[in-house]
Amino acid sequence: AMLGETLPRLSAAESEAEIATTGLRACAVATSVQRALYVRFDQRTKTCEVLVHVEVDARGRAAVRPYPKSEIVGVEGGLLAEVFRDGGTVVLRSVDSLGVVDADSPESLATREVLGAAITCDDGDRRVVLGALLLFDKVDGGYGDRQARLGSEERQVAVSFASMLGAVIGARQSAELGKELSMAQAIQAQILPASAAVVAGFDLAGDYRTSGEVGGDYFDYVQLADGRTLAVVADVSGHNLASGMMMVSARATLRTLAAVRSDAAHLFSDLASGMFTDLMRTERFITAAGVALRSRSGEVEIVSAGHNEILLYRAADGLVTRLQADSTVFGFVPNAEYECQSVELQTGDCLLLYTDGVTEATNGDEEMFGEDRLAEVLAATASGSSRAIVAAVLAQVDAFREPGQRGDDVTVVAIKKTAVATGKLA
Repeated sequence: AMLGETLPRLSAAESEAEIATTGLRACAVATSVQRALYVRFDQRTKTCEVLVHVEVDARGRAAVRPYPKSEIVGVEGGLLAEVFRDGGTVVLRSVDSLGVVDADSPESLATREVLGAAITCDDGDRRVVLGALLLFDKVDGGYGDRQARLGSEERQVAVSFASMLGAVIGARQSAELGKELSMAQAIQAQILPASAAVVAGFDLAGDYRTSGEVGGDYFDYVQLADGRTLAVVADVSGHNLASGMMMVSARATLRTLAAVRSDAAHLFSDLASGMFTDLMRTERFITAAGVALRSRSGEVEIVSAGHNEILLYRAADGLVTRLQADSTVFGFVPNAEYECQSVELQTGDCLLLYTDGVTEATNGDEEMFGEDRLAEVLAATASGSSRAIVAAVLAQVDAFREPGQRGDDVTVVAIKKTAVATGKLA
């Protein structure tokens, strides 16, 4: 809920300080900590500046307060050096594990624990550190609990807020003033996975092509609480900054919920409930489909929220069928319920997820590419790798589409069942 409420306000903020303040206050309340810091990293001087300091009162209200120590902080050692190491990570430390702490360092404010999450963005082929989010000391829970601790849930929420802040601040820094579409494209590019997930017994690949303006397509590989990997494809209505920001919100919310959910259907239900108000307010809706994969198992679970039918290729007979799922798109009802469909895959079988930019691409005669033509492409290329299948679909859509036509965004994800290596340990 906090993620969903915060993101639209971030996109409307006029400065980095306002963005940081909005995100930091929401994160402090969501994680129930006593105080939080946003520190901005200066690439030139290799120092940090404490830009925002938030304290949470006894009623759970977060307010900006003057920072009680030096606002300029070095990063040669200490907690921030750990957070910024290897391009950015998340670190949770108890006071006892910090060792000797400099009196002016941010971690000296901690009485029990401090959690640091790097705020980064993508700049071409490299990861750029923008700053860090620091959370201090879980609020005592009452009921006799005087040693409340930060844990995996607070870590996941902090990472989600840091990712959201990095996307917005990074895009704002790299985009020219007033070029709203360019900023949204940069934000969207940062939320797409850099590489396919690695799941034993499966070959996965995905790709996305924007229509030239701001797109609303999204695909991802998300880890569920039970260890399975959820490959998901989604499409938000519209092609503007609001659509792009709504997809960033959906991605952050999905990842946060997935960390504590093992059932893909329940995950979609929670996502529908959590995003309903924002989708209604912005007059948007989202369709989505997901496939839950377990390493070394051919049984997969499929869940859909009003998305395109998933195509299933069977290697045994070379036929392609459509997996239908009657379900509700996100944003139509506040308490939608979803069900999982179980499918057993054999070696060589392939699932194809896609957005309507594939099937609704039109040629010069206003003829749509359609599901039948897509099924033919899948059947003809299914003997190859998932990467080859995805590349073939994109190439066929490009060749079919009328030259110069912008059309819709195109997203394709292929999931192919492979043989699982077996053997005895020596």
